[in-house]
Amino acid sequence: MVQYKTEYRVNKKGAECFRTDSFEKAKVKYDQLIEKAAHPEIYTIQQRDCRLTRYGCKETDCWGRPAWGPWR
Repeated sequence: MVQYKTEYRVNKKGAECFRTDSFEKAKVKYDQLIEKAAHPEIYTIQQRDCRLTRYGCKETDCWGRPAWGPWR
C-alpha cells in the first residue's frame, strides 16, 4: 500500500501565511484569518503530497530533496 505525507498551507493573495501537517490546524488558522479579514475572499487553503518509502521516509529527487507534488 502506497502511503503519502501531506502538507497544508494557508495563502493570502498567493503569499504563504501558515503551513502545517494537519488539516484541522490549517482549517482553524483559516477560520481565524477569515474572521479578522476585511476581504475574506483573498485566503485559500492548498495541499501537496509526498510519497513515502516502505520505511516511512519521504522519497527524494536526484539532489536529495523531498519529492513534493505540486500545490493543489
